[in-house]
Amino acid sequence: MNEHEEMLQARFESKLTTCPDCAKEVSKLAITCPHCGRPLQPQVATQPIEQPQVQPEPAQSQGINFWGVVLAVIIAVIILSVL
Repeated sequence: MNEHEEMLQARFESKLTTCPDCAKEVSKLAITCPHCGRPLQPQVATQPIEQPQVQPEPAQSQGINFWGVVLAVIIAVIILSVL
C-alpha cells in the first residue's frame, strides 16, 4: 500500500465502529446497524408538538345566523304572497 491508500484506509476505519450484536463494522453515524437492525445510538425521546387550541365559535353567533335565515325566509314568503 502506498501512503495515500494508507491515509484513506485510516480515515475510513476511524469512522467505523463494531456492532455489539453482529460484530460487523458499521459507520459511527449510523442510527441502527444495517446488518442486524440493532439501535446503535441512544434514541432521543421526542416530545409531541403541541397544537394550538382552536376555540369553537360561541353558540350565540351560530344562533344569530340560524334566526337570520329564518327571518329572511319569512320575509320572502310574505313578500311573495303579497305579489
